[in-house]
Amino acid sequence: MNSDAPITPRTDILPRVAAHARRGLTSLRGVLGAVPEIGAIGAALSVFIFFAATTPNFLTVASVSSMLIVAAEIGVIAIPMTLLMISGHFDLSAGSVLGFSSLLLPVLVVNHGVQADVALLAAFAAALAIGWLQGAITVHFGLPSFIVTLGGLLFWRAATYVMTGGFPLSLPKQPGIISAFSFPLGRGFYASALWFAAFACIFSFVVARTRFGNWVFAAGGNERAARSLGVPVDRVWISLFVLTAAGASIAGFMQVGRFNSVDALRGAGIEQQVIAAAVIGGVRLTGGYGSVIGTALGCLMFGMIRNGLVLAGLGSYWFEGITGLILVGAVIVNQWLARGVGERR
Repeated sequence: MNSDAPITPRTDILPRVAAHARRGLTSLRGVLGAVPEIGAIGAALSVFIFFAATTPNFLTVASVSSMLIVAAEIGVIAIPMTLLMISGHFDLSAGSVLGFSSLLLPVLVVNHGVQADVALLAAFAAALAIGWLQGAITVHFGLPSFIVTLGGLLFWRAATYVMTGGFPLSLPKQPGIISAFSFPLGRGFYASALWFAAFACIFSFVVARTRFGNWVFAAGGNERAARSLGVPVDRVWISLFVLTAAGASIAGFMQVGRFNSVDALRGAGIEQQVIAAAVIGGVRLTGGYGSVIGTALGCLMFGMIRNGLVLAGLGSYWFEGITGLILVGAVIVNQWLARGVGERR
């Protein structure tokens, strides 16, 4: 062997390393993209660690109970909204439906002398009717749900102002079915946390184990293919609008039970937090993909953020700003993960 022979450099090493790195990144995206909850788990853990390390009293019983109150009132809307978004639609009117249906309680009880239990059932039925109406308009006229529910947001908020004249209405505290939504469990905890847990368990089962859950994903993934397979897409969509409105009314009843009063702005802006929680939980705006457990984690994250900011002495506008940033960031991450799944396929 001639030791003096020139050594030829390997010029192909860096391109090969870069190609392996790209393939590894694509595989990682594919694995992460197959788990809708992965983003919510990471976000919730990050928020928890940050506030636990930087905010005094964050881990006290009173603080945890406050987090659960916020998470529950967002979650009972966000969880059915998750199914609606998976099916390819969403509802911007949830906050206005919350305000309108909860306002019917003091209007019927105080102004018209209706028994509280009957008034609650009437308010709940009104919310279901609103959900059915908006779903039927969307389906039968072929309109985008964005337009229909944006109109609903404006109309039902205006109706709330008309009924109140812009002034808050009080509801006398009394036993009955209303207390079932927010009665105290002790040490600052309320029954709303139980409703939140029940919604998460029931809807997770529906999505994962029932034919209706399969229909939801089919309707959002490929409407034409779903119809050709006999999926009643229109009926699924209308049902999900009704369920979302029902969740909004239950959230309103929770707040009425805690505050014993309703004002014209009750529920304003909550639809933003609801949609953001669903997106953080892994729901894609294109439909066909999402997770109820991920949404529940997103709701818990919002509870931690709101409570952490209060304990830190920061204003509510910080919460709104952070919500906007998290929403945009979650959409970016979801799109990145979706591309990874597509590349693997």
